[in-house]
Amino acid sequence: MTMRVTIYEVGPRDGLQSLPHVVPVEQRRQLISSLYNAGLQHVEEVSFVHPKVLPQMANAEDVYSGRGDALVLNKRGHERAVAAGVERINIVLSPCESFCINNMGRRYDELVLNYRTFMQDVPKDKVRVYLSMAFGSPDSGVFDARTLRRCISDAKMFGDTVVFADTVGVGTANDVWEMSRLAQDYGMRPALHLHHRGDEGKPLALVRAGILAGISEFDASIGGLGGCPFAKGGGANIATESLARHLHAWGLETGLDSRALQSAAALAFTMKHPQPKITEAHC
Repeated sequence: MTMRVTIYEVGPRDGLQSLPHVVPVEQRRQLISSLYNAGLQHVEEVSFVHPKVLPQMANAEDVYSGRGDALVLNKRGHERAVAAGVERINIVLSPCESFCINNMGRRYDELVLNYRTFMQDVPKDKVRVYLSMAFGSPDSGVFDARTLRRCISDAKMFGDTVVFADTVGVGTANDVWEMSRLAQDYGMRPALHLHHRGDEGKPLALVRAGILAGISEFDASIGGLGGCPFAKGGGANIATESLARHLHAWGLETGLDSRALQSAAALAFTMKHPQPKITEAHC
C-alpha cells in the first residue's frame, strides 16, 4: 500500500506576508482558489493580525474562502477568526526567547498565558502548534531536549499537532528523528516546516528523514514564496510543486495535480514579481 503524505500549504499566509509589497485581495483569493483546484486539502489562508503590524495580511475577512486555516496570536485575532467562520487555527510558540519577543511581542511564559485566555474551549484536533526555531537559532544555538520537552508539553495544552520549524535552516536528520520521538512521547502528531538558504536539497533530505521517522505532514509554499521576516538568518520555504514532484518520484501519494500546481506556482511568481504599471504619456 502506497504511503500517503500530506502537504500543508502556507503560501497565502507565510509566503505573502514576507513580500515587501501588499498583494491585492482579489489576487490573494485567486491564489487560494488555484491551490484548492490543485488538490490541496489544507491551506493556511490568512493571519488575523493588526494591519499596522503586518499590512500584507490586512483584510483577512475579505480574503478568507471559508474552508482553510488561519494563524492567530491573541484573543482579538481569534475572535475575528471565529467570526469569519475559521474552524482550524495555527498558533506559535518558540524555545527562542528573542524570537517570541520579536515575532509575537511577548516573552515565552507570557505567550503561553496569552493563549490560555482564549484557547481553552478550542478543540485540540482543530489546532496546530508551531515551534519556531525548534532546530536552533542564531541567538541561542541548539536547544536541548529538556527545553524542547517543555515547549511540547505546553503545546499539548492547545493542540494535537506540533509543527517543528527549522526557521533558519540548520536542522539535521538526527534532529528530525529526535523531534519525532519527543512528539510521540507526548502523544502529539509531529509535522515539519523546513527552510533553506538557497539549496532546496537540504530540506528535501530532511523530508526523507521525517518520512522514515514516521512523519507524514510537511509544510510547503507555492512557488517557494516567503520564509520568515522576523527571524535573523531566516531562510526560504520549500516550494510546494517541488516537494510534490519529489514525493511522487519517491513513490509516495499526495493527491495533488502536478500540472495544476505549476499553474498556481506561475500565479505566485506574478505576485512575487509584479509588473510595473505603465502609464500613458500625454503630450
